[in-house]
Amino acid sequence: MQNTNLHIDKRRTFLFFFLIFFTITISAGGGDSIYVKQYNKVRYYHSDSIFQKYAQSGFLSVIDEMYDYYEDIVEYLPTDRQFQEVAKIRQIAKQYNSTELDTEADFMHAYVLPVKSDKDIAYKVSRMESVVNNAVRQGNVIIKLRAMEAIFEIHWKHSQYAKAFSQAYLIDNELQNVSESEYPGKGNAYFHIGQAFSFFHDYDKAMPYLRKALNPPKYYFDRSDLLARNAIGEYYNSVGLIDSAEYYFRSAYFSSHNVKAKPILDAISLSNIGQSLLNKKDYNNAISYLRAGLNRILMDNDYEFASDVTLGLAKCYLAKNDFKKAKSLIDSTRMFIDRSDHVDLYQSLYPLMCDYYSKTANTQLSAAYFDSTLMITKLYADKYNSLHILKAEQDLYESKAKAKDEEIRLKEENFKSKIFYGVAILLIITIGLLFLIVLYHKNRIAYRALVLKNQDWARDTSYDTYEAPEVIEPEPAAVDTVEDTVEIVEEEKEDEPTKEDIALMKQVHELVTKDKIYKDMELTLDALAKRMSVNRNYLSKAINKTTNKNFNTYINEYRVKEAIKILSSKKADLMSIDAIAFDAGFNNRTSFYQSFKKITGLSPSDFRDNKPAEKESVKFR
Repeated sequence: MQNTNLHIDKRRTFLFFFLIFFTITISAGGGDSIYVKQYNKVRYYHSDSIFQKYAQSGFLSVIDEMYDYYEDIVEYLPTDRQFQEVAKIRQIAKQYNSTELDTEADFMHAYVLPVKSDKDIAYKVSRMESVVNNAVRQGNVIIKLRAMEAIFEIHWKHSQYAKAFSQAYLIDNELQNVSESEYPGKGNAYFHIGQAFSFFHDYDKAMPYLRKALNPPKYYFDRSDLLARNAIGEYYNSVGLIDSAEYYFRSAYFSSHNVKAKPILDAISLSNIGQSLLNKKDYNNAISYLRAGLNRILMDNDYEFASDVTLGLAKCYLAKNDFKKAKSLIDSTRMFIDRSDHVDLYQSLYPLMCDYYSKTANTQLSAAYFDSTLMITKLYADKYNSLHILKAEQDLYESKAKAKDEEIRLKEENFKSKIFYGVAILLIITIGLLFLIVLYHKNRIAYRALVLKNQDWARDTSYDTYEAPEVIEPEPAAVDTVEDTVEIVEEEKEDEPTKEDIALMKQVHELVTKDKIYKDMELTLDALAKRMSVNRNYLSKAINKTTNKNFNTYINEYRVKEAIKILSSKKADLMSIDAIAFDAGFNNRTSFYQSFKKITGLSPSDFRDNKPAEKESVKFR
């Protein structure tokens, strides 16, 4: 009995010391946790070690950990614990005498300030602006831009859209003067600005920003490339360019980027491909992609996106007259809308329910949901009109900025005109203007002829038909010896394509003319060789021997041909030169201008400005 009691006492003693050790470990910063109700998960973190490394080696040494910390931890902490984290940063900054980490504490303090009124918003913005000013004095580009982006998010989150866009232009100006190595969040910043313009359906401004975000990530936190690809695909889906949309969705899904939440982004890409197939009325394949995406999305309880996917599935099953599954998915959509407050989706759900009850011969409910459709459409129209008012505020800001620039420019011109004022100068200017007018008309006629010539070249269908070069046997030359004859024949044959070169080139031509691989901005000789499973040197030789052109010249000719087709269309008048370059397959403005000018003799702008009227213009299929 005594032995038993002794054994129990030992266990109690061990448990007592274990609890003491555990308490000391936790109090010493051994780790913290937060329960995230939205995802039904407990997230553990150890911010002390992150801040210590930050103080010793700088922000870039913990960049991925810091982005995770703000996104996955700080956002879900209650206010009192958020300020405890700020105090922890200040303590470690003081311990290591780190000015950079102390500025990070200022940033976090402004970041977590609660907002309940417009006065709170103004105060929060002013505190973040102080962070920007301190960062400027310290020469800290990273925290300056992070704080500027935070100001944008504050305005945007509280529907102060005009102020948000004003901040976006300031961010854009700063981004033009920094490289990605200086500010690794550059792609994210471009994506968020592009997404903001997309919110107002201002795609002409959104697309250049989204395309600037299309860069392979260097850090785990950077998902801007994949997010931008999906955003661009959604735009093409909305305007009916389904093939272009599907290209961007698939490029996002099949990318090899090792970034945070890649499985979720893959699920979004799969669901977006399903939406494209739904638009094509390919319901069976659409169902497969949508279900694959939905299964992964529900693992993270993302009910807002899940509601979009179940709505797409309901549309597929209703089109297939599978009313049981359609009704089940309609009910799921309503449930997900309630859980996520994604009420805008009712604008698409009510018409579908009206159609469902009409097909199932329930005229009473069909009529009821028809009325609901009219009501929700009006509500959405009112909301959309209010967005147009906010858009007008954005345009007002732009017009004021332009007016100010114009005022400065006019003052400079007036000053110069006073200095050079005189009858003699006026006469010279008059003569010069007459000369320029004559020269302009001559150039315009010449440019117009050059445009027509290039349109004919781009329209020429024989350009898209591959004809193998005829292999001509060399004629015997007058030589003194058999050895000389062999040497001459071998020398001539070295410059002629072999049968293998011709066969390989035929495959290349098929990919170019039918699959239009030249539209891929990332296409290289290595990538094409890998796709065709051939050696890059053999491929390069085949192109050189059969076309007398190198790979880049060969591909760029097709891109220029595509650009001519786009520039010759009416839609080109509404597109930027950058957008035309990207659609044709060029990955930057410089290479587009150089190739276009070299091949056509005109710049893209000159080509568009001098193209004939529609009735004179070349028609393209």
